[in-house]
Amino acid sequence: MELELQPPLTLAPNTFNILVGPDNVLVDSLNCSLKTLQRIQVLYVCGNYSRILDKLDRRFTELDVRRAFTAYQLLTILKEAYQTLIIFEHDPSLFEGASDMAEYVGQALKETANGSAVLLYSPRTDPHLEEISKSADRVFVFNEVPKYVYKRASKKLKTGSKGQRTLEGF
Repeated sequence: MELELQPPLTLAPNTFNILVGPDNVLVDSLNCSLKTLQRIQVLYVCGNYSRILDKLDRRFTELDVRRAFTAYQLLTILKEAYQTLIIFEHDPSLFEGASDMAEYVGQALKETANGSAVLLYSPRTDPHLEEISKSADRVFVFNEVPKYVYKRASKKLKTGSKGQRTLEGF
């Protein structure tokens, strides 16, 4: 059974997926798929802090949350994971002092995907994520499009030599 979060985010079973983009892409996908996600077991793994958890719908009750403070703890969590969907919020601080562990974490995420759909989320890329992505089946990248703001022409007044005021020229 494929899990469609929000088009084009469709997670097939037994796949390791990476999502790189603004927070609202993941938050909106999870909140819009709440009914579907309530029927499956979901594990959410974050590092030292989470940018996503406090933005999720409070009705999301079927969510197990684990925190990893090091890459080694992350490997242990992945080894024990049994849930249908595993979401890992990438935290570069997990690899402080253990930058060589990124390759092993990528392999562990790929192995975990043999029994689950795995989604790694990150708001931006970094060298550790690039190493992990070598093991991924699919990578989704969304760039945040800056909103164009229309500004009205300002009506600044200039004072002439005789105190006369004129509009600024274009």
